[in-house]
Amino acid sequence: MRHSHALLAALLLTSSPASSEVVDSIGAFSKTFSALAPGSVVEVADGTYTAKGGMKIVGKKGTEEKPIVIRAQHRGKALIDGTAGFTLRGCEHVLLEGFVFIHDADQQSVMLQNCHHVRVTRNTFRPVERAKPKHWEHWVTVDGANSGDNRIDHNLFERKVNRGSPVFVRGDDEALVCSQHDRVDHNHFRDVVFANGENGHETIRTGGNDLGASGRSSFTTIEDNLLEHCSGEDELMSLKSSDNIVRRNTLINCRGAICMRLGNRTEVSGNFIIATEDGPGFGGVKLYGYEHRVFNNYFQGLTGRRHDAPFALVPGMHDTPTTENIGKKYDDNTATSPTKCWIAHNTWVDCAPLQFGFEKEEKGRQHIPTACIFINNLIVRTKLMSTPLINLGMMRDLKAQGNMASTVEPASTAEWAGWFRFAEPQSLLEKKGEGPWRLTAKSPAIDAASEAAAKISDDIFGHARKTPADIGAEEFSQEAAKHAMLTADKVGPDAP
Repeated sequence: MRHSHALLAALLLTSSPASSEVVDSIGAFSKTFSALAPGSVVEVADGTYTAKGGMKIVGKKGTEEKPIVIRAQHRGKALIDGTAGFTLRGCEHVLLEGFVFIHDADQQSVMLQNCHHVRVTRNTFRPVERAKPKHWEHWVTVDGANSGDNRIDHNLFERKVNRGSPVFVRGDDEALVCSQHDRVDHNHFRDVVFANGENGHETIRTGGNDLGASGRSSFTTIEDNLLEHCSGEDELMSLKSSDNIVRRNTLINCRGAICMRLGNRTEVSGNFIIATEDGPGFGGVKLYGYEHRVFNNYFQGLTGRRHDAPFALVPGMHDTPTTENIGKKYDDNTATSPTKCWIAHNTWVDCAPLQFGFEKEEKGRQHIPTACIFINNLIVRTKLMSTPLINLGMMRDLKAQGNMASTVEPASTAEWAGWFRFAEPQSLLEKKGEGPWRLTAKSPAIDAASEAAAKISDDIFGHARKTPADIGAEEFSQEAAKHAMLTADKVGPDAP
């Protein structure tokens, strides 16, 4: 069934969200939509809906107990075609569920403007990108100074080629206010195509240049997502805001790195970042800014260098107490040197060198990483590699202690070698099936961590940390893991 000119939606006003009306005509949509109220349920019949100009929902406010529900009658069977998807303005407690977006990507699939508690869930996003795009093509965007507490979850985002991000949580650049406390979780992102150095191909973005350079906080949580072959550019996640959480995500064969681009105090924890394919540029985490915490992450097989290294502390262009002092004094390359960042209890297996500063100054990047702590980390190589564990450049006041390493190549006499206690790789880790390398029962990393000023309550698998703790991302335990690497059946529209 094909319905021209519009997605059809309909209205059922009822005190019980369990009641609904299935409709399939644009006439019903245009006549009844303005009366949407708390508890209204819209169900869209199976078919392809060609929306000219998109669906605009303005000022509709449900409640926590009685949300407004707009959903496909059967998940994945109502297709949104035409020129655009949904635009919601000033809406609260609205649910969009179960659609497939195949419209022209020149306009967003879902635009939330000044919305609160809107949930975008169990949809599939594959809008048709133009051969010659007019502008950046974002798919799901959160905008406006009055946005916050929205959730984007259990969706599938697949194959992106043009500039723009599948998910962009921003706010208001003019008012210098971020959308706050939004959550991006349990989504499946796959096949963001490598753009050969062109900027603007991040898979997930928060904030923006004005917001990040002004030190604005978004408190965005990005958790429990699976990213596969998301390789658009060297910043596969670009956070230009402060006080975010990036945790328990699984990244498989993604070029680029999770980048703290402009902002402070973000937590990156419990992520699995793994490359199983050959090729350059598979990166880990890159830090700019102040007081970030990177802990309990597992990295394997990463091949990136310098800016997209398995871990990178990169010199910056500004030397300020915090990023809010930059203000309008920025350009697209603006970044502050990583300062007072805390890197603890991470594990790297068979990775390219970690990058600590640069040996010589890059153009405009004269401010070196300062007063960072590198503690209780584990680096293991199970095979011969021609590169060192660490590329050490210019740093200031780095504190490195309690770390352990093993290599099959001869011991290094470089300055960084003093950061580590060295052990045999066979006694440290073992491979169990297709998952990550795990500690052995006799591993010298067990109970060997230095006491850290900041405590970590659990490990990457959700096991409680003991005192003294184990070195690396894992705390050895015979208990079942609470968290593990994500697979496709655990995320996306059909996941539990």
